[in-house]
Amino acid sequence: MIDIKKIRKDFPQLDKPGYHYLDAAASSLTPRQVLDAVSDYYHNYRANVHRALFKEAVGATEKYEEARKKVAKFINANSLEEIIFTSGATESSNILVRSLEESNVLGAGNIVTTEMEHHGALVPLQQMAKRAKRELKYIPLVGFGLDYNAAERLVTDKTALVSVILASNVTGTVNDVRRIADIARKNGAVVIVDATAAVGHIPVDVSALGADALYFSGHKTMAPTGVGVLWVKHALLEKLEPSSFGGHMISSVSKDSAEWAPLPERFEAGTKNIGGVIGLGAAIDYLEGLGVANIHVHVRALTKYAIEKLEGIPGVRVLAEHDVEKNTGVVSFVCDFAHPHDIAEVLSRDNVAVRPGHHCAQPLHSALGVNATTRASFHIYNTKEDVDALVAALIKAKEVFL
Repeated sequence: MIDIKKIRKDFPQLDKPGYHYLDAAASSLTPRQVLDAVSDYYHNYRANVHRALFKEAVGATEKYEEARKKVAKFINANSLEEIIFTSGATESSNILVRSLEESNVLGAGNIVTTEMEHHGALVPLQQMAKRAKRELKYIPLVGFGLDYNAAERLVTDKTALVSVILASNVTGTVNDVRRIADIARKNGAVVIVDATAAVGHIPVDVSALGADALYFSGHKTMAPTGVGVLWVKHALLEKLEPSSFGGHMISSVSKDSAEWAPLPERFEAGTKNIGGVIGLGAAIDYLEGLGVANIHVHVRALTKYAIEKLEGIPGVRVLAEHDVEKNTGVVSFVCDFAHPHDIAEVLSRDNVAVRPGHHCAQPLHSALGVNATTRASFHIYNTKEDVDALVAALIKAKEVFL
């Protein structure tokens, strides 16, 4: 049995009286255990990795590589060589798209993605399509999920690449990625998965998903900002050329040329965010200690409660996946009495932290018929009291605007 009161004590930001943080989908809070791990690095063995042989440098390298092992186990990767550390999901997406393009591993054909994608995934695909003169097609929405029948029609033997988000950061919807991956595989297309809004909320198994590549950010998995993961299946990764160049990613350099280091170092040019990587390892320890499945059980109960409470307020329309088994804890909504930014500003006066806007997903908002939403999003440290505070503040806001 998870003790939420005890868990909440792990998060210093929640020490503030009457504070309700409902913005996990933008960035999760960071537990003391992670902060301590990062602090320990900077206080006691601050050094670069994979370079020097003094004690602190060796210790830093060991912790850095321990984090790689933890990530591989956490997402069920087959090899440590498949795990690349980046600055986050956006850099992961850009590295991957550039490498796929420049390595000429994709066959001729179109790119298929979805209307649900985060801009961090979508914009690199758009740029790739423009550069390579590839058609970019979109799997549309049905309700708050994807139209899988349309996916069957859109993904053909003329498709080179399929990119799909595992869970929406706007509606919370968990997509049937395996179903889309199977369609893509049947047609010989490479499959990319953006798992940023899913990792840490639901179990993520790269093998079970049927993906060729997958990425996520640390700051949404209770790790520090500025660190992320790019996983690429070994059979594909060994065919890719790096897209960033410099120190560490080389094995030798002459005046005329350079040879690349083995995997995965060839994709980790320069000095990475070592403290962030160590923090990511500690965050995975924390999540595994709680059990990701247990986190989802707790969060889906809050999600159900929030949807019911919000839909009980006249003038509020919830735009979120109502099947909470398939929702990662995201509840977006619009109010007919005020703009989302005005709602969020008024809620903040009552210490209710939510996010307004398009959440880096404008095509999704267009598909839903709105320009912006107010979003409440939950994690293991949230409670029904947080939801009650949200609802009370929203009712109060309604009185202000009307």
